[in-house]
Amino acid sequence: MTNIGDMYRTRTVGNHPKRVRIIETFEVVDENGKKEDVDVVREYEPDYLLRYGTNPHQPSAHYSNGLPKLSEIKTGKSGMSQTNVEDILHACEILKYFSDPACAIMKHLNPSGVAVRSTPKEALEYAWNCDYQAAFGGVAVFNKPVDMDVVNSTKGHYIEVICAPDFEEGVLDSLQDRGDLRVVQVSGIDKLPKYVGDEVQPNIKTLEGHLFLETPYLTKFRTVEDLLPHVVSERKPSELELRNMLNAWYVCSSVRSNGIVLWKDGYSLGIGTGQQDRITAVEQAIEKNRNLNWKAREKNRKRGSYILFGAAIASDGFFPFVDSIELCGKAGIQAIIQPGGSKRDEEVIEAANKYNMSMVFTGERCFSHH
Repeated sequence: MTNIGDMYRTRTVGNHPKRVRIIETFEVVDENGKKEDVDVVREYEPDYLLRYGTNPHQPSAHYSNGLPKLSEIKTGKSGMSQTNVEDILHACEILKYFSDPACAIMKHLNPSGVAVRSTPKEALEYAWNCDYQAAFGGVAVFNKPVDMDVVNSTKGHYIEVICAPDFEEGVLDSLQDRGDLRVVQVSGIDKLPKYVGDEVQPNIKTLEGHLFLETPYLTKFRTVEDLLPHVVSERKPSELELRNMLNAWYVCSSVRSNGIVLWKDGYSLGIGTGQQDRITAVEQAIEKNRNLNWKAREKNRKRGSYILFGAAIASDGFFPFVDSIELCGKAGIQAIIQPGGSKRDEEVIEAANKYNMSMVFTGERCFSHH
């Protein structure tokens, strides 16, 4: 009998083009009013053949023409799948906002945990413990070089891919005995566009013979000071709350909608992803927080809020009803950042005031349906 599990370790061969060329034709009007078509050519060069695409029976290849640059320096399991590469790229969209050591652990193109700490090792530990169940079999991506402390911290964890800008001496040698683990070097995270006004090229999406060209998501919020004019609650947020809200917003922009991010003191406490209604995403994030794998969990149990007291919550879309705000208030969450724009905004603000929460309306939505 054929071992069905072999398909997950075997490369699926396909007939892939040597390169991909996209021609965009723009109508340009000169100073005399004469119209002329001008072609802009984008060429995508192959990086490498992938093990397979979304599923083992789907052949796939990876092409690129910009940042970030990826290089697989240790392979295993017949190489990376398309999902592995997409996980890395989506992690970079989160990590680009942070200059301190940060780690994003990805599963199915969503972060299971994100942390910004003093060292890569600490960032890994906090990101992993945000949702240790979802992190199993994930992709760990760093914005700083990986050292032996990180390697030692990954022992006992099942990680598909470790990705970082560089690897300190001894790291690659120590990882050679982890047969299935793939190690990828990434460059250009800090050069990715982030803010409104940054130079971008359109994202290309295709579906069954249809093609979309879309300007990538860019935020207008560069610093915590940018949030201050958008406070709508009676209580003004503290400096720490503003920082928590801004970081939660950055992470939430790369969470599949409906998306919710709980954040406090430099790390995520729970992430709700891909829900079709807002309150279920909130409930999911809070429930994941209750499963936190922290030694401190028992110490915080008596609070009834599982270390959520003082946390911020980011929502990629507005809250259509006060039910989510009531849930947040009872959980001990103290700061909310959301786009605003609901017909019930006044009721939502009133509910936030009831629980003495600070609230920011960004006037900017960060949906993602990747």
